[in-house]
Amino acid sequence: MILLVTDAFKVSLICFMFIAMGEPGMIFAWYGKLINNLPDWLNKPLGGCGYCMTGQAALWYFIFTKPLDLFNLLFFISLSIFFISIYEIIWYYGRT
Repeated sequence: MILLVTDAFKVSLICFMFIAMGEPGMIFAWYGKLINNLPDWLNKPLGGCGYCMTGQAALWYFIFTKPLDLFNLLFFISLSIFFISIYEIIWYYGRT
């Protein structure tokens, strides 16, 4: 279980930093502009939405690296999305 939590932390942190670095003025701003014109069903999982991208990344990471267990899969995805919501609160605190 500890390994699952650690992996969820890693996946969500990587996704969050990728999205944060895609904001205007950051190093991956060109990527943010590139996916901006895509339809929502494609834009969001590719980086337009932190929750959507993290959910997709967590799903595929779990499928390819862990034995398939529905409870653990749902826990892993939920925890990853929960972690990214915490990162966003910390990252954007005082900026609005």
